[in-house]
Amino acid sequence: MFHIVDDIPELRDILQSLMKHRGYDSMVFDSTESYLAYFHSLEFAAPIAIITDYVMTGENGFELIKAVREKLPMQKAVIVSATPSSELEANIETALCYSLSKPYRAEKLYALLAALVSCHHECGTNKDGFEAECKFGLEHECPFFPHKLAA
Repeated sequence: MFHIVDDIPELRDILQSLMKHRGYDSMVFDSTESYLAYFHSLEFAAPIAIITDYVMTGENGFELIKAVREKLPMQKAVIVSATPSSELEANIETALCYSLSKPYRAEKLYALLAALVSCHHECGTNKDGFEAECKFGLEHECPFFPHKLAA
């Protein structure tokens, strides 16, 4: 299960449709606030990853990820953005599993989802499960490896 957070209904629907086409389940949320309400509810179930837009009405996607990581520090997260910013650029390699720049091709999304699922199955969410560099084909510095956890 993936969680999608985007304040633009059409983009949320397209992403959910692409994911469903490849057999991935997802839940959608229209804002950081609605996601955090769910996150703090008794119904919350942790996803494989949160995929959130960066620029949204209210708090941005990075603020959402920081709030979630206060309680779930190992939660995998991806930011999707069409607007580069210094905050996003500074946090891509240290706090995110990956980022997607809009527009992106479906194949790139599918590769990302497959990598996140493989990481989830191989490594889980326990920091003791991470013994080696990411081997799932994405060029990024995973924030969950021991060198990131020890910092």
